[in-house]
Amino acid sequence: MEQEPLVSIIIPVYKVEKFLDECVKSVVAQTYRNLEILLVDDGSPDDCPAMCDAWATRDPRVRVIHKPNGGLSDARNAGIAQATGSYIYFADSDDTVAPTLVEDCLNAMREYDADLVMFQFDTISENNKPLLSNYRHNDFTEVQVLTPVEAIKKQVKAEIDGYFWAFLAPASTYQGTGFSFPVGRKIEDLSRICNVIGEATRVVRLPKALYHYRMREGSITASWDPQLTRDWTRAADDREEYIVHRFPELKGFMTLQQLNFFANLDYETMRQSLIAGLKIDPEDADALRRRIEGLTKSADEGDEPVPETLRELLGLLKLGITKVADGTFGKADGSSTDDDAENDDVTLADRFRDMREDWRQLRIQRIENAEERKAERKAARNGVTFESVSH
Repeated sequence: MEQEPLVSIIIPVYKVEKFLDECVKSVVAQTYRNLEILLVDDGSPDDCPAMCDAWATRDPRVRVIHKPNGGLSDARNAGIAQATGSYIYFADSDDTVAPTLVEDCLNAMREYDADLVMFQFDTISENNKPLLSNYRHNDFTEVQVLTPVEAIKKQVKAEIDGYFWAFLAPASTYQGTGFSFPVGRKIEDLSRICNVIGEATRVVRLPKALYHYRMREGSITASWDPQLTRDWTRAADDREEYIVHRFPELKGFMTLQQLNFFANLDYETMRQSLIAGLKIDPEDADALRRRIEGLTKSADEGDEPVPETLRELLGLLKLGITKVADGTFGKADGSSTDDDAENDDVTLADRFRDMREDWRQLRIQRIENAEERKAERKAARNGVTFESVSH
């Protein structure tokens, strides 16, 4: 064990007494034993502080940090400051991890000469029942070995999610570099994910679900509010600032992908927002509209063409946001009734839905084509034609 690197696992804890024991139990059961488990009690008002202390008495690898409540980012920063391992992994205290997570990641680092290992995840309910999910992050079936630039492009295009519990990274990425999570804000993962990717030398993605993400009421992103909208935009700004500074050659790519970022908003969130009045403060809606206009202008002046389908969807999005900013969403303009105006807005949302469905079908087709090519390659290796396999 002394010859194996120490891995620090940081687990912020706040108001999760129902799930905490199960989370820690999955961590201490790792097949890789040389661990430092930091339970960061973020001023939790329930029984979590005592539960953390109880775990420290049961397992000498567990260390507890008690601190005043400062939010998830502040708790993670406190864990980074006290971690002593060669690698750092973050877990959320209401989720669970697969028993081989750390072992699989360290093995992949050695096998592929990589220093950042990412993996897939699945979703579970509050009662630990498996849930169906369709995250683009999990849309790969073979090991991927990527350069940092390749991985950043995938992350910006939403092919790699920003969850910090979905990878293992060197402690040197976080310590002594000025790295910190933004305190007082949510969507902190998106804000900093590319900072981690960009400092790697080689990135490996494993087609194996090593994390169990619990969908529950009360989680940070379970409900949407205006502050989340603002933090989301700030996180996107932070990400772009880092990427353009670290990799100036990606400036044109980032401009176009920022537009795609708006166009690829989750449809259900978009539909609920439009129908319910967008749940966005009019000032925020106006800022968002100006942002889209500015990005579109920058993209038009750049080298990469903006697809017409994207232009159409952005136009619809800007129209909906404009109506919110002007206070005219769901209101008649004098030439129609309130019911007509509401129907127009429903039609607008329906057009979003139709375009999103078209794009979803195209994505399904791409996945099917990729699987077909994989089958062809496998058949070729076995010395038979794909046609004979199909029939």
